[in-house]
Amino acid sequence: FTTLLYTIKFEALPKMLAIDSKLCRMMLTSRMVLSEEQQKHVCEGDLSSYMDHCPEWLQTKDDHTKNWMDLDNKMTSNVALCRAVGRKYFLMPDDPAQFAKCEEVEKILFSLMNTMCYLINKICFAPNNPDGNDFDPEYARSRFLPKFEQKMAALEEQIAGPFIMGDSLPVYADYLLYACLYDVKMFLPQGFGSGKYAKIEEFMEKFWTYPSPIRRWFKSNESKSGEYIRPPVPSIFELLPEEQLQGDI
Repeated sequence: FTTLLYTIKFEALPKMLAIDSKLCRMMLTSRMVLSEEQQKHVCEGDLSSYMDHCPEWLQTKDDHTKNWMDLDNKMTSNVALCRAVGRKYFLMPDDPAQFAKCEEVEKILFSLMNTMCYLINKICFAPNNPDGNDFDPEYARSRFLPKFEQKMAALEEQIAGPFIMGDSLPVYADYLLYACLYDVKMFLPQGFGSGKYAKIEEFMEKFWTYPSPIRRWFKSNESKSGEYIRPPVPSIFELLPEEQLQGDI
């Protein structure tokens, strides 16, 4: 159990610009919005109010965000932005059952990514610790592995193969899934490639080699550097309070 001793008002969290999202730029490239100028135009126009697409299950219910593990608001922002791009470029499934499957994938990824973030920035890195503030990646990975295995099994159940909806065009949630799995693989590479999660490995390979404009993205230098949402090292120094959360995760 974890006791929350510190909260941050949702309104006080920094708002991510759409153009600053690597996930957004990947999705726009796949829609043939290719140049930096074109992408900036879309991001400052239709996508500037992307939080209007924040799903109901992520919306604030009171003065404090219920999703307190989303330390930097990055997952909330990227889920909303992914939906906004999906709505604009017809990547949202019309069938209610398919949309419900996409939302379930969102929830699993939200938990997976925020667990990784929390372990890296709060459990395995302590800037207020008088004994030092070194980050121990091996300890963090060992703590993350049980949750990783649980969430990967849940994702396997949602993927029809090779994409979430089957052997069809990728939907918006496929882009979110790839981005999150890419970041997780940067943190826990040993969790991939064993054959234990066959559908996920097939998904990653199929998405990367899919014969569509997204191949332009994967051929770019931008696709080869940096995280999509979160890095595998401590990064949220400005939002680490004096008070630390007590308990276990």
